[in-house]
Amino acid sequence: MEQAQSVEQRVSDVVLEYELRLEDMTEAVRLLFRKRGRAGFVHHPVFLAAVMVLGVLVLTAGLAGGDGIGFASGMALIAWPLLMLRVPGMTARQLLRANQHHGVMRVTVAEEGVRTVSAHMDSRMSWANYGSYAETDHCFVLRSPDRIGACAMVIVKQGAPTPQDVNRLRALLNTKLPRV
Repeated sequence: MEQAQSVEQRVSDVVLEYELRLEDMTEAVRLLFRKRGRAGFVHHPVFLAAVMVLGVLVLTAGLAGGDGIGFASGMALIAWPLLMLRVPGMTARQLLRANQHHGVMRVTVAEEGVRTVSAHMDSRMSWANYGSYAETDHCFVLRSPDRIGACAMVIVKQGAPTPQDVNRLRALLNTKLPRV
């Protein structure tokens, strides 16, 4: 009887194999920054655009009035959103550099949790280690249970053998974690 249950569990497992890519990591980091509760608005494109518009207005007023402080403040309000737009890419590059030595990763998502195996790692995490998940066009991001979900695991959709496996993974995640 126990043997039948283990076979049943294996059928429900979703196995993905992939190597982390910069595009996927950047997308995941961008999503994490935006989903950080109240602090996430700082990385939202609408907020950044509003700050830039404010910067243009302050810069224009500073130039028109011959005010050096207005000019400098306007330039800072224009430069800051441009820098903030680059933060997800810079963060993703650092994360990729830290994890690239793993090479091809085999991720198994099952009823009991997530197992990741690579050339240098064999890790098992139960569902209690994740608080929620989010989805982008190219990946699933399993977020830590802390309030802002600061730590995450990125599961890349391209690693699924078929589109049906992505759908099965989504269904499994929906039964285990709340979606944000």
